[in-house]
Amino acid sequence: MKYFLTGWLVCAISFAMAQTSQPNVIIIFTDDQGYQDLGSYGSPNISTPNLDRMAKEGIRCTDFYVTASVCSPSRASLLTGRYPNRSSVGSVFFPDQQGMDSEQVTIAEILKEAGYVTACFGKWHLGDSQENLPLNQGFDEYFGIPYSNDMYIGSKQSFAQNVVFREGYSLEKAKADQRFVLENKKDRQKIKEKGLRGLCPLFEGNEIVEYPCEQTTLTERYFDRAMDFIGKQGPKPFFVYLTPAMPHVPLYASEKFEGRSIGGLYGDAVEEIDWNVGRLMQYLTDNRLDENTIVIFTSDNGPWLGYKDQAGHAAPLRDGKFTNYEGGVRVPCIMHWNRKWDADKSVGTILSTVDLLPTIAYYAGVELPKGQTDGINMARHLENTAHPLARNQVLYTKGKHVVGIRIGDWKLLPQSGARHSDETSKPELFNLKEDISESNNLYDKHPEIVRQLTIELEKFSETVK
Repeated sequence: MKYFLTGWLVCAISFAMAQTSQPNVIIIFTDDQGYQDLGSYGSPNISTPNLDRMAKEGIRCTDFYVTASVCSPSRASLLTGRYPNRSSVGSVFFPDQQGMDSEQVTIAEILKEAGYVTACFGKWHLGDSQENLPLNQGFDEYFGIPYSNDMYIGSKQSFAQNVVFREGYSLEKAKADQRFVLENKKDRQKIKEKGLRGLCPLFEGNEIVEYPCEQTTLTERYFDRAMDFIGKQGPKPFFVYLTPAMPHVPLYASEKFEGRSIGGLYGDAVEEIDWNVGRLMQYLTDNRLDENTIVIFTSDNGPWLGYKDQAGHAAPLRDGKFTNYEGGVRVPCIMHWNRKWDADKSVGTILSTVDLLPTIAYYAGVELPKGQTDGINMARHLENTAHPLARNQVLYTKGKHVVGIRIGDWKLLPQSGARHSDETSKPELFNLKEDISESNNLYDKHPEIVRQLTIELEKFSETVK
């Protein structure tokens, strides 16, 4: 039993259960989708009419940040409302590695105790052992791949009795893969040479139900499961964490989408997500759920540019995944709540995934204890975007360390924002209003601004220890 289930939350739950208008919550968190990779964010090659409509009916965030430019710490921060050094996650998890500390409190756990039913459909990537999987982190249901779709089976994973084997596999052959992974767990190159990379297990709950997973139909299956789950809940409020494997490499699209986009296979994958978002939004409308359902769409980090034509785009931002330049950590984000939040607004307020937990908890009627989250409640700002937010900064991280700060238009990186920056890297200062592509380093020209941001960086670094 986690510490948060006592005292303060008991009172909060009593208050929450007395509410008659707890909103349903859906968070759609894509994988490696770049800042530009939606029509409403300027994509010239990818058609996303459903997400564009969602942006038109809701709030399009131009300055929305994840806390890290790689999967696991970014996802941990969204679920816990904490920066990586407090969520205990600083790097990407591989199969068989210890995942996020199960004592971390997630949105799902908070909402579940407030009377919600909860489900995760899609990529998890916070550990593949039973204690780290979604069912032990507040989710009532889980269906998905436990990590990125380019990874491989874990040596300790269990098979369901009704498991479906594909591509000539049997239980004996699958267990042989597991033994090979166990014997070579310190040599991922051997696992790759064996051809196991990309042969992912599909989980239902804590067990494998399909191996290798059929990834061409995976996006649609996730959305189907989400709508099926919602349809079973009746009057109960629900939380759905929907996390497509796409458009992370290797890229897949179903038969009806493959070859359709002028943006290539990457565009196919994004357009299939968009089509499914359209189905989900229409489902909410048809079932009269749209006026009491929060829907948030965003990405876990920027595009994996090393894959070139199989990667997305972050223009006009600089660089992408693995870096602390804007293209790595500033992502598209659309927030939608029909008749409750502002509509047809494009806002440049500095917002972050750590703000989602306190905002959702507020609407669910849960009062969080001081220090539970590094985020702030965005509710008043989302209801009226003219209302100022009580914060205008965001932190940049590397591993479990805070390594930079943005305050207003100014961004300071004491070391380079590049992937392999170190103590010898040249410090950088950018004015993002005048130089959104971070092409002009002003560090030597504004020593006073550097000094002020350094003081604030040290102050905020202390607050998130």
